[in-house]
Amino acid sequence: MPVGQKPNTAISFFDPNQKAPTSYQSNLSVQQELSAGLVVEAGYIGNNSYHLTANDFSIDQVPDPLMGPGNSQMLRPFPQFSNVTIINPSIGKSTYHAGFVRVQKRFSDGFSVLAHYTRSRYRDDVEASNEYGNTGSYMDQYNRGLDWAASASDVPHHFVATVLYEIQPFTNNSFVRAALGHWRVGILETLQSGPPFTIITAANTTNAFPAGPLHPNLIGDPNLPSDQQTLSRWFNTAAFANPAAFTFGNSPRSVLRGPGIATTDLTLEKTVALNLTGSVKFDVRVEAYNVFNRDNFNIPGFTLGAADFGVISSARQPRTLQLGARLSF
Repeated sequence: MPVGQKPNTAISFFDPNQKAPTSYQSNLSVQQELSAGLVVEAGYIGNNSYHLTANDFSIDQVPDPLMGPGNSQMLRPFPQFSNVTIINPSIGKSTYHAGFVRVQKRFSDGFSVLAHYTRSRYRDDVEASNEYGNTGSYMDQYNRGLDWAASASDVPHHFVATVLYEIQPFTNNSFVRAALGHWRVGILETLQSGPPFTIITAANTTNAFPAGPLHPNLIGDPNLPSDQQTLSRWFNTAAFANPAAFTFGNSPRSVLRGPGIATTDLTLEKTVALNLTGSVKFDVRVEAYNVFNRDNFNIPGFTLGAADFGVISSARQPRTLQLGARLSF
């Protein structure tokens, strides 16, 4: 493209010197059997990863010292192109540190329990696909350190408990024993912290063709007390403002966290022998996900300047029921 003309060609390429991801893992745990079949375990899990595959990275941003008014195309590293992008570069890194406690009662006398609590911290500098939250990447091509923050999949508190109970016959009435006896009841309770998310702005104040979404300035405490949070105002929207012209905003990545998740799943199942030898069986299973139909809301709108900024307008799956049956012979 001749100098001075508006470019209409963008190029994307794979780095021929791409590095393979590297991960270092460590763990330590201690177990104690308190009584027959009852075990308590406590431990630590750690992971440090480098050269992680990241989302596509634009390398044609105007250098920070040159940001200003006018035709900034000529100030880009590759002014002859409308953009230059590295496809899935190996530029990410992450750390994960967690302590956990697990209590397990093995199945006996028709009853078992498994409970697990994890307290963790997960940080990275790139967002992957299909993560728990929405944190984005690349605040500034020339200052990747700004992206180091809580990962979109950071879950500081995570508790899971499962209980399995088999109903024992409690009467001599053969009909009642057949109808109600030997049902297996399973309960799964999940409690976890809400997903992190990043505030971005719809205003382009840089005139610099930035590598990622633009952030506003953080001018106050964005968090609201829990008794002030509503679906129409989940966080303090007044804590954000567009930055001055030709500057990047200072609001960090993963600055806020969405609502937590609490679900209870229920399973009922029973196997009935249809002949004396037990070679013909009929299995019935009922599953109820989020059986109490709790409202587990998604993250609020996070774009400054959008109509839904700070507003929660959607939720995760409500109660779902499934019924299954199988005849085996």
